[in-house]
Amino acid sequence: MSLEAALRQPNFADAYERTVVPAMFDRYARDLVERARPIGASDRILDLGCGTGIVARVLRERLGGAANIVGIDASPLMIEKARATAPEIDFREGNAMALPFADGAFDLVLCQEMLQFVPDRLAALREVRRVLTPGGRFITSTWRPRSEQPFFEALGRIAERHLGKSNDGRWSFDGPELRRALDESGFADVRIEIVSFTDRFREFSTRMNAMASNFDLSALSETEKERRFAAIEADSAEVFARFALDGGFGGPSSANVAIAVAPPRM
Repeated sequence: MSLEAALRQPNFADAYERTVVPAMFDRYARDLVERARPIGASDRILDLGCGTGIVARVLRERLGGAANIVGIDASPLMIEKARATAPEIDFREGNAMALPFADGAFDLVLCQEMLQFVPDRLAALREVRRVLTPGGRFITSTWRPRSEQPFFEALGRIAERHLGKSNDGRWSFDGPELRRALDESGFADVRIEIVSFTDRFREFSTRMNAMASNFDLSALSETEKERRFAAIEADSAEVFARFALDGGFGGPSSANVAIAVAPPRM
């Protein structure tokens, strides 16, 4: 099942908000917002690929109710969950490659772990540059390679043993490629840093993780898929034991954080 198909599962957004956000994305979102300083309530801010809205929520927490924040995501389920979680924020469904905003509509665009999934990354980056005011900033994060994420590397190897080669997009947009894309799409003053935190999960679905790895399961019957997912779940028990943390499990993760500036329009 592809990531797109996984995102359409009825409970995916709920599970994402309940498990992945507190374990990983809350911490990284706070770091992303901290790097955006100085920011104020008068700034027009876009949370691009907002998911269930953690970056927008952290912004609202820092800036107060008068802040001008818009969140946009391609998944209707994610937007539905974002609206339910923070109804006071303007969340919209939309395509990163064709943003429904006027030129220069924003002073700041934040994007957490989304660009690697866009079919045409350069098109999305050019859209970001278009909707930024000249001199506006773009701050984005993308994961480092899976080999640098020991917990996910261990789980990924087990899944591949049962399902074959994965096409996991999560780890597919590392620092050098990210820099080239920002340069080619016309951004200036590009800086990239590596950020690391320890992920701490209270619960974790190996099945959902395998679905997000984008294996080609088209040749498998439903019975065979279930058999292989069950085998992955059984074999993953030793990973959870090996990566046990107080009250849960997890391990260190790392991401690239890029800061770039939209240059004056010619």
